Amino acid sequence: MPEVRKLINPMYVAKAVLRRLCKYFLNQQVLSIVNKLERDDVKRCWCGGELKDFKWDKYYGVCVICGTYVNRFPPKESLESIFSFDFYWHKWTKFKGHPDIEKRTELDKRDGRINVWLEIIEKYGPKSGKVIEVGCAHGSLLQELKKRGYDCSGVEIDPKTSEWTRGNTGIEMYSGVFPFVDLPKCDMFLALDVLLHSREPEAFIKGISNILNPNGMALIQTPIDRYDFEPPFGEKFESAFDNIHHYYLFTNHAMEELAKRSELVVVSLSERWTLHHEYAIFRKNK
Repeated sequence: MPEVRKLINPMYVAKAVLRRLCKYFLNQQVLSIVNKLERDDVKRCWCGGELKDFKWDKYYGVCVICGTYVNRFPPKESLESIFSFDFYWHKWTKFKGHPDIEKRTELDKRDGRINVWLEIIEKYGPKSGKVIEVGCAHGSLLQELKKRGYDCSGVEIDPKTSEWTRGNTGIEMYSGVFPFVDLPKCDMFLALDVLLHSREPEAFIKGISNILNPNGMALIQTPIDRYDFEPPFGEKFESAFDNIHHYYLFTNHAMEELAKRSELVVVSLSERWTLHHEYAIFRKNK
């Protein structure tokens, strides 16, 4: 009985206890940081609309104009510290039971998301040209696109993360909070699970418009509520309504308004990878 032998092996038991203790102390450290975060008090949606109460989560309000779910009490902490290499990509990911950045490429390939991204890009994106991905993390998607002949650059909010990705992939990297980063013009802009983390989504989309070449494409993956689930996003409700890292969860109407204000054309608002990983695909006409 292999399992029984493990349980009576003192070395195995000691290692198991040590792992549990390490996890416990890591979780306590993360919770201590989270509980000390000072919170903002957001009164209006990004579009200017007033917020009504949201019965499913006290932290969120619902815009009466565009239907966006707005985190009313997001952390005042800077985005750079919240999404830092050490805290977000190691402590927070382990706290949530996700792999850290060193192992994330393996997960993204195993769960199929990279293949789905490549299929969406093949369907809607240009066949060549300059690609910029904001929030590229480990850079695996850009590596795949580079193999296909694209000229690729990535952006990460945290300088340490940016340097790590550059060193591990050879991809040209920029660091900073988009759109407040000096970037070259591009033919395709990618933001996969990034817009929901932006405190200024209108400035974000206008920033995309500003750097896209004529006929350039923007592929944005973010939670977009297109459903009649109660609560919103159904089984993915808790994942979507994270009051630490998520600022806005959108609707199709909100995405249309963001495109309109940014002089972009909506190409598709029907694609998705999985629930709460929907796509908004825009084009720059001129």
